[in-house]
Amino acid sequence: MKNDNCSRRLRGFACTSALALVIACANGDPYTVVESSGRTGASAGSASGANAGTSGEPSGAANGSSTGIGGAASGAGSGTADIPDANAGTDATPAGGSDAAIAGGYDSSASDPGTQGDGDRVLNGPFRAAPEFTRGAGVPQGTSFRFVIPNSTIFPKAPARAVAVYVPSQYKAGTPAPVMVYQDGTNFYGFDTAIPPVLDNLIAKGSIPVMVAVFASNGGGDAVGSERGLEYDTVSGLYAEWADKELLPAVEKQSQTSLPKQAVTFTHDPEGRGSVGGSSGGAGSFGMVWWHPDLFRRVITFSGTYVNQVPVNSPFPHGCWVYHDVDPYNMAAPNGLIVQHCESATNPFAGSSNPGPCDTPLSKTTCEAVTGCQWNTQVNKPIRIWHESGTNDLGAGGAPGTYRNFDLANQRMAASFKLRGYHYHYDHAIGAGHVDGGAWHQTFPEAMIWVWRGYQGPK
Repeated sequence: MKNDNCSRRLRGFACTSALALVIACANGDPYTVVESSGRTGASAGSASGANAGTSGEPSGAANGSSTGIGGAASGAGSGTADIPDANAGTDATPAGGSDAAIAGGYDSSASDPGTQGDGDRVLNGPFRAAPEFTRGAGVPQGTSFRFVIPNSTIFPKAPARAVAVYVPSQYKAGTPAPVMVYQDGTNFYGFDTAIPPVLDNLIAKGSIPVMVAVFASNGGGDAVGSERGLEYDTVSGLYAEWADKELLPAVEKQSQTSLPKQAVTFTHDPEGRGSVGGSSGGAGSFGMVWWHPDLFRRVITFSGTYVNQVPVNSPFPHGCWVYHDVDPYNMAAPNGLIVQHCESATNPFAGSSNPGPCDTPLSKTTCEAVTGCQWNTQVNKPIRIWHESGTNDLGAGGAPGTYRNFDLANQRMAASFKLRGYHYHYDHAIGAGHVDGGAWHQTFPEAMIWVWRGYQGPK
């Protein structure tokens, strides 16, 4: 089916859904290591997934090896589901008339790439690493460098933070570079060593833009009460602000020393900026695009923590569960922030770092009781999301009332995107565990191709 009636403009907040009407982050003395982008970590195709963790971090196991998925951009493989033609409506344009009014002027553009690869898909194991994890013969090899950000203004309790940066060989200094920010980038999953060869291959083929990858370590600890939990699991846009105001400027500055011939300048076009993460890093990645689509708009998550993992006094007591569902739980259809939410009536398109009075009301009545707020059941945010969860994910089988079933949470996220007519792709991996190494190594290259569809690069 084609979603032509919902002529989504990714450069503006667009796409209404008729069906939705029914539901009426300073530099110091960094150490620097310049290295090739050759993967030096554990085998990308490893099915053992040596990622042990706590409270929502990788349980380890990738479940064997499988046939790869063909047709990255097309979503071929076990079949991408068509979305019912329930999404009709008119485009909306931000106050001020254009994205330039939001972000101060862009150096690139994006178009609606259509619905190819959108929808839900079932992945059957055993899983197998995609061939792109091995750099092809003759493929130009990018360069990586590492440094430390010693402190933070936005997250003052965070320790010194390790950062790895990949710069493709094709990048020319001074060009506004698209970027993906990888949460837990030097922790847990081996993103910083496994992913550069993939980027080398995809960039060489022209499958994705010439882009920089920034792998940022987390703030330490895990789950409720930890710095990592504060950064990733908090339902807010504060982490996106840290990435924009502290992380990316620190990378630009360090690149002048570590890689002067390819000193990096990042695009300020949110269409050219995205995020990737697993588990809580996935939740943090999604929060970047949801709360700050004026800064980031493309996201990939694996076993995202769209569950309750916040202190009891949080503005949203059930944490990231609120993205897809609020009480009372409605089995028939999700009813969380993605489907319907409160927002500022005067500037609904502005990003939000901390939830304010127009962000926290969870019903139309309480929203409209606050001066200057409006209830949104129609206008979508200009974001693209690819996400995955497994049938053996954390909390699998748990009732909705536990607010801790990761697999159910991701299914409900997908149902929410579908209901509102978002560009989304959801993989339900049969037999896969939490941030399953086999599943994400199989699908990451095509996820990158899909999530960057429509981006047209610097002008």
